[in-house]
Amino acid sequence: MLLTAQGASGIGEATVRLFVAEGAAAVAFADRDQERGDEIARELTAAGARVVFVAAETSSESDCQAFIQRTVSAFGRIDVLVNNAGVRSYLKVTEADEESWDHILGVNVKGYAFTSKYAIPEMIKAGSAGSIVNVASHRAIVAGPNTVQYDTSKAAVAGLTRSMARDHAADGVRVNSVAPGPTMTRFHELRNAEMGITEAEFTKTFAATTMLQRVARPVEVAHAILWLASEDASFATGSMVVVDGGASTNSNEGF
Repeated sequence: MLLTAQGASGIGEATVRLFVAEGAAAVAFADRDQERGDEIARELTAAGARVVFVAAETSSESDCQAFIQRTVSAFGRIDVLVNNAGVRSYLKVTEADEESWDHILGVNVKGYAFTSKYAIPEMIKAGSAGSIVNVASHRAIVAGPNTVQYDTSKAAVAGLTRSMARDHAADGVRVNSVAPGPTMTRFHELRNAEMGITEAEFTKTFAATTMLQRVARPVEVAHAILWLASEDASFATGSMVVVDGGASTNSNEGF
């Protein structure tokens, strides 16, 4: 059974759909966008999948706890957790205030910790090997312009992943992370619209930062998540799989 946070768009939605397509017994996902989450859940349920959607703010510990409780109530157990959330600001450290720091760290880091806090005991209780996949970013290892808060938060996710892997290996829980590079998600679609940038312009600009000369599709990242979550990756823990088209090793990287 898969449990994922922020699963109503982008990489999260692609992950939910891929796990369902690959035969996951049941899928629960959360997102702040209740309308979109309900729509996806109805669609997948109508197609025969066992799906639960929970509206939640993943920066809230109580919402994370309620999400886990709702999942266990519906399906009885948790085997896989995918932590996928991300907000950005476009600020330098000299411009960022306390409120903006609290917001981005709350969503991008604390939410991962809170959901894991309540999911791990359920994985242990289930008595089978659990798997957690944290969606970080290639910004965990490279820096971009005017994104000090986002880059810091994603580096923190990499550290959180390693520490959780160390702490819970003896419990039979593997913890890994995926680090996507430039990916065309709804976040970028909305930001492009705000800035008057076309999808073609976005793709051209950020494709140039990768060795493969294109941006990723969300499902390509979802496949990496699926592998880490599965028994095919049974000897992987504390690892980061970089899925960025070579951007983090490209001297032109600037995404």
